[in-house]
Amino acid sequence: MASAVVLGATFSAAAGAILLSACGSCDSIAVQASVPVLAAGAFDGVEADQSGHRLFFADQSINGVDVVDGSGPSPRFVGTIDLPASPNGLAFAVASKRLYAAMDGGQVAVIVADGVSRTFLKVVDRVDAGAATADLLEFSLRTNSLYVSTGAGASVVAIDAASDKVVNRFDLKTSVEQPRYDPADGKLYVTAPHIDSILQLDPAYGTVTRTYRQQGCSPKGLAINPSRQLALVACGGSMAVFNLRTGLDEVSRVVPGGDLVAYDAAVDRFTVGSSHGPRDSSVGVFSGDGRFIGMVGSSPQAHGAVFDDRSGLVYAVSKAGLLSFSPAACAPPPDWLTFIGGASVFLVPLVLFGLYLFSYARKHSRIGARGSGRASWDQLQREDLAAERERIRELEDAIYGPRDG
Repeated sequence: MASAVVLGATFSAAAGAILLSACGSCDSIAVQASVPVLAAGAFDGVEADQSGHRLFFADQSINGVDVVDGSGPSPRFVGTIDLPASPNGLAFAVASKRLYAAMDGGQVAVIVADGVSRTFLKVVDRVDAGAATADLLEFSLRTNSLYVSTGAGASVVAIDAASDKVVNRFDLKTSVEQPRYDPADGKLYVTAPHIDSILQLDPAYGTVTRTYRQQGCSPKGLAINPSRQLALVACGGSMAVFNLRTGLDEVSRVVPGGDLVAYDAAVDRFTVGSSHGPRDSSVGVFSGDGRFIGMVGSSPQAHGAVFDDRSGLVYAVSKAGLLSFSPAACAPPPDWLTFIGGASVFLVPLVLFGLYLFSYARKHSRIGARGSGRASWDQLQREDLAAERERIRELEDAIYGPRDG
């Protein structure tokens, strides 16, 4: 009995601990594909053409965009789209199948990504954003516009995608990083790291209509889930989830900050590239409601990551070339199961230990009774019952007289 109780307590505690620690890391399921060009590059933005199953990486080391075909059983390097300057952010327009690359020098390259076009994977236009640098991009299908941040230029430029012309410029008087358009409220959101804020703009007028502030955040990456009106923000050393309706925020340090954040509505997931040093860089995945799912150790060159909707895999650059993993394979257990696991670490061993003590006491009580020659507790109980019956009989005889028989 004692050994069974000890084994049961140990098993329950171990099972609970496993549930509590479930999926802090997805490293065991990560796959590395050898792509020498990616392994040797230095990268910023990453984008995907979901229908064409192509991945695009802004390769700053060779002034180009590296293209990977993900339609086959294993990724295949297609080639590099040459650019006149170092690329930064990327954006993809699904309807027109155009890829946009923001570049040092202030221009945005327009690239055809339609596989049936004669200009497939060619630069067909360049738009001057009127700043020293064109940094990060956002394409809005709702407004058919491309929004370009200019970094230290302290402005966001709006480009009409139909004409490839600058149609507006929003002067924000502070350094800016990632712009994101929210189709749910029609507002443009921009991270402003020097003032620890996210700025909400009305793109029709370019005016700041609201400021979301998180002291010490220094926000860089930003992505929005419009169905929930939630924004996931990469701070300097943490991640923050902002409710865009209420302004409330929640800070998490499970991923130690990051660079680029993306949201994929088809899988309802956020991805973030947490680029630091050789030993502490990672790619993290969050659910559409901002809960952490898991992360994989990555190369410091992985500033961002992207989903392939067909396979459910997350892709990012790695030391070998290309990293991929399935967040669904390492998703944490449901909340109710995690609660049971946490309780079992403490409650189940205590209950089993109590049963052990009770069994031990009963056993030694019987042994002690037999060893001393004294009656056991059960014997004493039977004797007390017989004595009580005799006392009742004597009382009845005194009242009614002796009965025959």
